[in-house]
Amino acid sequence: MSVVRKSCKMAAALLSFALLLGMLLSLSSCRASSYTEEEHIARVTERAKERFLGEGSEYTGLEVYPVYNEYDELKYMLIEFQSQGFLYVLIDREQFPWKMYTLSNIHPESWMPYRVKEGAQEDVYDADGNLLVQAVDREYIRDESGQAVIYHESHFKAAGIEGERRYLLTTEAAEFLGGGSSWIPAVKRGEQYLDLVDGALIDYTPGMESSSYAVELLYFIPKPDFDL
Repeated sequence: MSVVRKSCKMAAALLSFALLLGMLLSLSSCRASSYTEEEHIARVTERAKERFLGEGSEYTGLEVYPVYNEYDELKYMLIEFQSQGFLYVLIDREQFPWKMYTLSNIHPESWMPYRVKEGAQEDVYDADGNLLVQAVDREYIRDESGQAVIYHESHFKAAGIEGERRYLLTTEAAEFLGGGSSWIPAVKRGEQYLDLVDGALIDYTPGMESSSYAVELLYFIPKPDFDL
């Protein structure tokens, strides 16, 4: 009988602990929607400066911009570094004590513009002859010397976008977290979007397949190194 009582007491204690933990987590969490756009910009700016602009940093400054999804919801941020480099930031729906923002990389990004070309196969090398990428169904944009163009600034800055609303459009292949997914960096042009990877106007529909459009592969990995 005493064994039964001990088991019941232990079960009750575990249940109480679980309930208490749940209450603490719910109290410590905060929805992203609790913050305004300006507050998100300020929070990301503060964290980015602390992480990337310390002593010995190669960057002289940074700017943070809001980025929206296809439903005009604030879901991302863009960090533009000076003099070059950029990162996208995923705004997680809820904040727990340790995080609300997830970086697209642990180091500033670069990217290569390309066009979708069915059947194309292309090996891209840098100026030193090092293989950068082996591509299928892609035709990379090249400069006058024949080298693939590489941008060390965001798609928006490279396109000269300033006062317009910035978008990252999801595709059928895009999944939140857990690995690389395909997004379309874009701005609106009437009822269409301007795809900033290849500069083409597209008729975008949420959930459309990514294979027919020029996209950017981004990683928002749920690991501490990617937390901001």
